[in-house]
Amino acid sequence: MAKKIAIDWDDGELRLVAANCSGSSVKVTDVAVLPLGDKNVHQVLTEQSKQRGWAKHDTLVAIGRGKAELRELQLPAVPDEELPDMVRFQAIRSFASAGDSALVDYLVTNRDESGVEMIAAAIGPSKLKEVKEVCESATLNPVRIALRPLASAALYLAAGPSGRGEGQVILVDLLRDEAEIVIADSGSVIFVRTVRLPAEAAARSKSLAGELKRSLLACGASSDQRRVVLWGRKEVHEQDVAELAQATGLDVETLDPFTLVDLDRAASDQLTDHTGRLAPLVGLLVADELHADRLVDFLQPRKRPEPKSNRGRIAAMVGVPVALVLLLGFMVYRQFASMDQQIEQLQVANGKLQEQVEVADTSITEVGQVDLFLNGDVNWLTAMKRLAEEMPPAQDLIVREFHGASNTRTGGGTMTIRGGVTDSDLIEEFEDSIRDQVHSVMGDGATFDRTQPYYRYSFKEDIVVSPDFVQAGRYQAFEDLLNAAANQSAAGNSDADGQTPAESNPAESNTVPQDSDDGAGGSDAGQEVTS
Repeated sequence: MAKKIAIDWDDGELRLVAANCSGSSVKVTDVAVLPLGDKNVHQVLTEQSKQRGWAKHDTLVAIGRGKAELRELQLPAVPDEELPDMVRFQAIRSFASAGDSALVDYLVTNRDESGVEMIAAAIGPSKLKEVKEVCESATLNPVRIALRPLASAALYLAAGPSGRGEGQVILVDLLRDEAEIVIADSGSVIFVRTVRLPAEAAARSKSLAGELKRSLLACGASSDQRRVVLWGRKEVHEQDVAELAQATGLDVETLDPFTLVDLDRAASDQLTDHTGRLAPLVGLLVADELHADRLVDFLQPRKRPEPKSNRGRIAAMVGVPVALVLLLGFMVYRQFASMDQQIEQLQVANGKLQEQVEVADTSITEVGQVDLFLNGDVNWLTAMKRLAEEMPPAQDLIVREFHGASNTRTGGGTMTIRGGVTDSDLIEEFEDSIRDQVHSVMGDGATFDRTQPYYRYSFKEDIVVSPDFVQAGRYQAFEDLLNAAANQSAAGNSDADGQTPAESNPAESNTVPQDSDDGAGGSDAGQEVTS
């Protein structure tokens, strides 16, 4: 995942958010809100970039209304590819800073048969250069310079709570000395406004409530479903929520932007009380890859698509059919020439394989019958050994009776164990210790026996041994025998190569080889063992 940096600043502080981004996945790893004090933003950002190792990282910059002009435009209904030129032409007439060298971008808010409504923004070349110089002085690589209010709106519309696209939502972001108000209707931004707030904390809430009422009147917002979302934490903005609810008569809720993305534990410890100020930066990180169409970006403004040349298309339309005809003719000729030979070879090979298939089918059937028979040959000694290793110690459990019966029809077998324990809870522990994928355990529970002085709880357990387990053990034994024989043969050849002529002469040897008997043998299927 690529690390990206989002930054924003005003006259009093620098705001930073770093995250690892990949598609829709955003994990915030670093957060900082730094007062500028006597330093300028160049110095503070350069220090932080060096300290945090951010050199050459892609950087997303959020800028406020103070650096860009914003207008609502209405244009005739035209195709999307013609909008960039029309917006630029209209911006030159409507914007004070939109000269020939200004950067202009826009966001369509409504489109119908009568025309296109949009929010357009322009930034002069000098302002844009200042922003770039701030990033370059800190060795950061700016890839987006986007309008701040729309970045926070993009966060809400792209990653906000469910139902965000229904009705009107008024998003309020309280910054250090101003507030940004964005109104969205049915998932699209329709109004943007930035207002100054008084420095006195006591007057901020009332001033904000008044500005919000004026914004609703200016927008002409009217909907049965309207709500106000204040970016930040509930405990920090209790007074603001109360003032806004009283002034507007609407439901007011708070939303912490960091609840909409993954947050690293170290970054969580760095969060300040006013997390809402960082909503635009989180929005830039979320919208960068998948929702850039919700931003107004002055580094990557919307442009008319470049016309595509038809020269290659015409050449392809003429040359490709001719080449295909020639190639098809050659392939057909070559295919027919080799098909007879292939058919003859396949017929011969098929005749030979058919005999082998019949022999293999017979062998498979016979092996299956033998396996079915041998699967009933359960090694009860091994089963008893495993039982002794897994059961609780003797002072807790005693086995009074063991009975093993093989299943000659399907293979495997059943062990029946009767015994006693000192505590009924030990029965469940015993069952869990011997139960696995190839051993199923069925018990009758515990029976209290007053006649027993120590093991007063009697039990009976039926342990079913899977035929697959018996077969796997048999095949493993075969493989071990083959490996042992191969190793013995290799060792014998090595010894024979190293013998002297006298040692290799049987007549001169003092020892006579004796026949050995491994004592290997099998037991009949259907065996029954009782102890």
